[in-house]
Amino acid sequence: MPVRPTSHFDWQVLRTVKRSKKPPVGRTLRLVPNRKTKDGSFLTELVEDGLLERLTGDATAPFDATYALTEKGKFAAEYGEYEYQMRPKAPVPTAPAPKERKAR
Repeated sequence: MPVRPTSHFDWQVLRTVKRSKKPPVGRTLRLVPNRKTKDGSFLTELVEDGLLERLTGDATAPFDATYALTEKGKFAAEYGEYEYQMRPKAPVPTAPAPKERKAR
């Protein structure tokens, strides 16, 4: 499996979850208030990558949900990288061949 490094921000979020004694709420994981963290999509991406899991709540309200690390997330919090599954590429649709013109 290929290895992907975590971004510095994602690594900080994972370390925060690792250090907390109780499962943190998504609102406390917004460490830097900027455009990327405004809607909570960074939490959804971490869950989709398999680094975090939701203990309570759902994807519609990421700041109200509580989170815990997965095994992959614990490794990424410690070493800053994790293994990921490559997704197969979607087939590219081919354009139909142009029609030949008839000679006059």
